[in-house]
Amino acid sequence: MKKKILCTAALAAMISACAIPAPTAEAFSIGDIIGIAQGAAQYALLDKEFNYYNNTEEGRQELFKSYQEKLGVVHDEAKEAELSSIMSRLTASIGAEDPSIYDKPYLYFICADESFNAFCSMGHVMVVNDGLFKYLTNTDELAVVLGHEMGHGQKDHVVNAMHEKAKTELGAAVISGALGGSALSQEVLGIAVNQIETVQITRGNEKEADKLSFDYIYRAGYNPGAAAAVWQRVIEKGGDNDPTFAQEVFSPSDHPSNSERRDTYEKQLTELSKKHVTLKSNTNTVEVNGKEFVTPAPAGDMSAAERKYFVMGNLAAAYDHGENKNPAEARNGTVYLGSQAIITPADGDPSAEALAERLNQIK
Repeated sequence: MKKKILCTAALAAMISACAIPAPTAEAFSIGDIIGIAQGAAQYALLDKEFNYYNNTEEGRQELFKSYQEKLGVVHDEAKEAELSSIMSRLTASIGAEDPSIYDKPYLYFICADESFNAFCSMGHVMVVNDGLFKYLTNTDELAVVLGHEMGHGQKDHVVNAMHEKAKTELGAAVISGALGGSALSQEVLGIAVNQIETVQITRGNEKEADKLSFDYIYRAGYNPGAAAAVWQRVIEKGGDNDPTFAQEVFSPSDHPSNSERRDTYEKQLTELSKKHVTLKSNTNTVEVNGKEFVTPAPAGDMSAAERKYFVMGNLAAAYDHGENKNPAEARNGTVYLGSQAIITPADGDPSAEALAERLNQIK
């Protein structure tokens, strides 16, 4: 989910003054690097440059403004309010276990790109494509994507990958003296351009961010089923790892496939429910204690396959919170298990009363 073209801007900013002019007191020019480019000293300069953009408020703000200038900012009151609400809830969720997030709060904006993407760069700078709102019309699913990116941010996946790439590409040539002056400057720019396809998050990092996203959204009060649902939606719209659909959020071929990620989240839901909630094999039927509860109908722009995960998520949360000890009831057209809403029947679903009765029989 991440960097690609935008990592290009970030890396150029860190190593040369071409993309993001850095303050004299903190940033380092190519001439500085050439002057002491010997072994550990050269890497120390590079480390300090990365630290400036990743950890200092001045550097983070420069990087943030650079992205805004490069990509353009979408000012849409409704989208900005939704994004702000999600980020606030996720920040509180993360902060409950990792208060360091408040020392480096996320900087974020909506850019004009219409593709399905979001990414978190170094410095907790997050960019959300306007296209993400077009493809995801459910706030819980948006929270999954943003939680995934914040997982990358919390674990410094992006800055570490970019740093290692820069050391690999620049270190030997600079230390050996093979590059200097304007030649080195041009080489830096060339590496930056090529970063579009070469700086990637590892498979292990992607899995870690997926797991963190599940934890973040659940603690924030979102439906945990949204984690599986968003991948089901991606599969329906773009196939299982179609590289043209979600280039960065769902990226390279060595990463988990969309179906693998969906299925992993499905298993997490079953575990969250203490194994009370499952799916009937190869169907859209949600089961409770091995008995059929409901096969949701499509509703709105959500398929039956996507919608089943929201039902499964609500049931899993109910069991996790002990609400299953209370009777199921139909209230104002919605099925509740204790205080936990389970499903609001749509056209094609059984009535709330019929589902509540069924749930009481099998819960």
